[in-house]
Amino acid sequence: MKVKVVYSFLPFRLWGWIGGMTIYPFILFKKSKEEVDDTIFRHEMQHIYQVEQIGWFKFYLTYLWENLRHGYRNNKYEMDARGVENTPLTAEERRLKDNS
Repeated sequence: MKVKVVYSFLPFRLWGWIGGMTIYPFILFKKSKEEVDDTIFRHEMQHIYQVEQIGWFKFYLTYLWENLRHGYRNNKYEMDARGVENTPLTAEERRLKDNS
């Protein structure tokens, strides 16, 4: 997995309302490494796995369609990511979170 994690992403710090976002292969966070908790990190990692499962083009196309059709809260990809937020990080995810 060649994921790059960016903490304290300046545009998010300025906009304020975005806490984290996955733009494969990047995970971008508003907060510093020390401030990002495992829950949001695991949520964004789930989006990485979704992209890897169906491919980036299909993921982003269907993600946008889901948002248009059902809204952000009822987007199936967001519901899936929220559903695994409390799953403990794997050793690989922990290394990625701590060493980025």
